[in-house]
Amino acid sequence: MRIASNAILRAVIAAAWLASTALAAPGIVDREDPPPTPPAPPKPIATADEVDITRPNTTGPADPSKPRVPIAVQLFASSPGVKTCRTGAKIVDLELPANASTNPRFATGKGQCYDLPATAQCGLFTGNKADGCEAKLFRGQRCTAFVNVAVFTDELRPVGGFFASMAIKCGIKAVEPPPLNLGGLGGKKSARARNAVEAAMGAG
Repeated sequence: MRIASNAILRAVIAAAWLASTALAAPGIVDREDPPPTPPAPPKPIATADEVDITRPNTTGPADPSKPRVPIAVQLFASSPGVKTCRTGAKIVDLELPANASTNPRFATGKGQCYDLPATAQCGLFTGNKADGCEAKLFRGQRCTAFVNVAVFTDELRPVGGFFASMAIKCGIKAVEPPPLNLGGLGGKKSARARNAVEAAMGAG
C-alpha cells in the first residue's frame, strides 16, 4: 500500500512539473515571417489655431463711384423714342460749364434763356444730380408760352414736345417731402377702439 501511494505521488509531481514547463516555454516564431506591425499612433486632434475655417464672404462688391457727367443739351427736330430721340436733324448741341451750379448766369433769377434756331420736338438733358439743373421749355421765342420742364439726369431720358426756346437754371436744391404725420388720426382711431371696448364690457 505504501509503494502504491509513493508511485501515485511521483506521478502527480511529474505531471505538475511538465505543466509548469509547458506554461513557461516561449512561443515559436518563424524567422521568415515579418514581425507584427505595431499599431499606428493616433492622429493628433487639430486645435482651433491649426484648422483652416472658410467663412462666407458677406461683403458685397465695391460700388465704384460714377464718373461725372457733362452738363449737356441735345435737341432734335424728330419725335422722341423709347430710350432716346429718333434719328433726325440735330438742331442744338450745347455743353454748359462744369461750375454751372454756382455760375450766376445759370444759378440766379430764372436762369439763362436760349432761342432755338428751329422748333425742336425731342431733347436729351444730361447732368449730375449735384448740379441741380433743369430746363423750362417754351413754345414761343424769348421763353414765352411754357409747355414742359426737363430735369438734367445722368441717364438718357428723351423729353418730347414742340418748343422754340428754353431757360436753363442750375443750383436748384432738391426738396425731399416730409413724411406724413398720422399721429392725430392714429390717436382718434385708438380712442374710438377704446370706447368701443369699454361700451361692450359695460353692456355685458
